[in-house]
Amino acid sequence: MKINPLKAEKLMEMNVFMQKLQIKQKACYIEQNGSGGPIILWGMYPHRGNEIAHMWDCLMETVNDQDFLFCSFQVKDWNGDFSPWKSPAAFGDDDFKGNGPKTLQWLMNDLIPKLKADYGVDREIYLIGYSLAGLFALWTAYETDIFSAIASCSGSLWFEQWDEYVLHHQIKHDSNIYLSLGGKEEKTKNPVMARVGDRTRTQERILRNDPKVKHTTLEFNSGGHFADAQKRLAKAVKWLLECT
Repeated sequence: MKINPLKAEKLMEMNVFMQKLQIKQKACYIEQNGSGGPIILWGMYPHRGNEIAHMWDCLMETVNDQDFLFCSFQVKDWNGDFSPWKSPAAFGDDDFKGNGPKTLQWLMNDLIPKLKADYGVDREIYLIGYSLAGLFALWTAYETDIFSAIASCSGSLWFEQWDEYVLHHQIKHDSNIYLSLGGKEEKTKNPVMARVGDRTRTQERILRNDPKVKHTTLEFNSGGHFADAQKRLAKAVKWLLECT
């Protein structure tokens, strides 16, 4: 069987520098930049083979002078594994199954203990995510005290009942929290997703009044939801690292 040369190059590029682990049927790709520093977890969906390599390139362009361990982990069911609770589909026919608590338990009981055992126990843990994974990252800060920094980039804060949830919960760990949104994202014809702008602005105000939040910011980027996701995540990592 012939392999497309460009695809083979990308796969080789990713495999050369990253250690791959399989932890309870979830693939994880790990690389240390420098020595020490926080462990940065990135939740993603394995739909494009070069996405991890591109993310690493963006990090090297943005924070190559910083020390950190980067670990991407891949879920198999995006709408299921990153949704904090069950909710009807916002578009299409794929309902949100609400398996976010299971993903969080896997992070706490399987992935993070493994990373600390292999790379050092005295390391802060950051969690970053984009879109629904960004909502998941923010939700974990309300559910556990294990994360000291969160990035929710273009987070799906339009999610059903999220506005009610944040009114009755507080962040559990002293944290720095980064929010971002594309300038065009709230200008959609989908009435559910169109509320993302107001929800994200409200979220920033809530975080500024949360006693556990040390620093927070909301950055608007040019373009819509799918523009430059990895670059936006790298900007978030830069801000979080500079807060420490």
